[in-house]
Amino acid sequence: MTNEVTSLVVIAVMLGLVFVIGMVPGMKNKLDLEGWAVGGRSFGRWLNWFVLAGEIYTAFAFLGASGWAYAKGGPIFYILGYGGLAYVVGYHVLPKICEVGHANKLLTQPDLIAHLYKSEKLAFGTALVGVAFLLPYLQLQLTGLGLIIETCSYGQITRVPAMLIAFSLVATFVYVSGLKGVASTAVIKDTIMMVAVVFFGLYLPYHYFGSVGGMFEALDTAKPGFLSLPGGTPNLDVTWAMSTLVVTSLGFYMWPHFSANTFSARSPEVLRHNAVYLPLYQYCLLFPMLVGFTALLVLEPALKVPDMAFMAVVQNLFPGWVLGLVGGAGALACMIPAADLILSTSMLVSRNIYGKTAGKNMSPNEIGRVARFVVLLLTGVALLLAIFLPNMLVNLLLTGYSGVTQFFPMIVLGLFWRKASKEGAIAGLLIGELLVFTLILNKMDPFTLGSIHLNAGFVALTINTFIYVVVNEVVYRMKTQTPSVEAEKVS
Repeated sequence: MTNEVTSLVVIAVMLGLVFVIGMVPGMKNKLDLEGWAVGGRSFGRWLNWFVLAGEIYTAFAFLGASGWAYAKGGPIFYILGYGGLAYVVGYHVLPKICEVGHANKLLTQPDLIAHLYKSEKLAFGTALVGVAFLLPYLQLQLTGLGLIIETCSYGQITRVPAMLIAFSLVATFVYVSGLKGVASTAVIKDTIMMVAVVFFGLYLPYHYFGSVGGMFEALDTAKPGFLSLPGGTPNLDVTWAMSTLVVTSLGFYMWPHFSANTFSARSPEVLRHNAVYLPLYQYCLLFPMLVGFTALLVLEPALKVPDMAFMAVVQNLFPGWVLGLVGGAGALACMIPAADLILSTSMLVSRNIYGKTAGKNMSPNEIGRVARFVVLLLTGVALLLAIFLPNMLVNLLLTGYSGVTQFFPMIVLGLFWRKASKEGAIAGLLIGELLVFTLILNKMDPFTLGSIHLNAGFVALTINTFIYVVVNEVVYRMKTQTPSVEAEKVS
């Protein structure tokens, strides 16, 4: 059996197994809207752990991290820091979101916004923005999947049919099983991913250089300064790294699908417990970087697509069945997070956009049927985007992060600050998103001020927060002063 066939058979078996496991929860029980969208709010520590942690090991971690290490060097180290900081935010914020969600039967992030600010219009706008930024994140997974299958088949299967086949499987088990299907498959995906990245992250440097330290010494000799900031880039320096850490750590749990994942927890204590131990996952993000650095030194000629560094170095060294195992792990790293994204986006469209306009008189069961149809529709849209508008994986993720991070003042201060108002939320969100779109579409990311280079999302978040606080202070003073003025008129 040739390497091409062996590799594809291994991948097919892995994907088929995960597909069957993803179908089981929906086939065993008929799920109502709450059971389909948020797992019936019944997830204990382990299921909730894998649902939350599953968003770390995506195409970004598997391909983007090694690709950035290969192409850019030192700037990649930002990803080691943002998760640890994000879990601190999660420890304090997620239990509160869970508590509010359980008490008020909330299913989506816009539901939370509507509850906090008593404004359906603000919730509707949040849903539109959420969909706009979830689609690039979904596209990230699709693009990564196509690249993986194309490489693992030695070019026999191109990325387009690979994406069509794999995401037909994803759409099917999401349609049937919802979040329970996502959670059950995430357990398998994370286990395989951790084994794969740790093994290759350690084995490849030892194979080629005798040790991890030997690899770093060789890299420093071949490319002096590549491992420090700005590495192989002209402007991704210390200020960029610090501002990017702020954006990615504060924006980590602002993605709309994390609200549904949070609502799935059995209790706030489940989330608090998991936030303490999830930082352990950050250690595993180091290993794809080691693969990327190794690939830079051993692959000739230079790769045209840096994101394929991981797959290319494995393909050069190992037989087809090993490449199939790695490709299967990478494919799962794309498919399972994509399933969560498709589920969340379908709920935003059906419940918070369609359900508040043309479908405002629909029952929860009818909304559930619409949401399942939207799963299929969104999968098709995402496929078209991935086919016709591909881009580098990390750039797509950073674009999404810049957008969803603008939710941070509105959600977090809305939960904990008594002066929060819908006027402040609307003003801050509008300014923040307008700045994000303006800066990114005009290729001003990073934003340069003299010798300082800042993440565009950080610039937008700073101004967004300032506007939010100022407007809320003004509104609060107006509301508290009004009764006394009226009392003077009466007297």
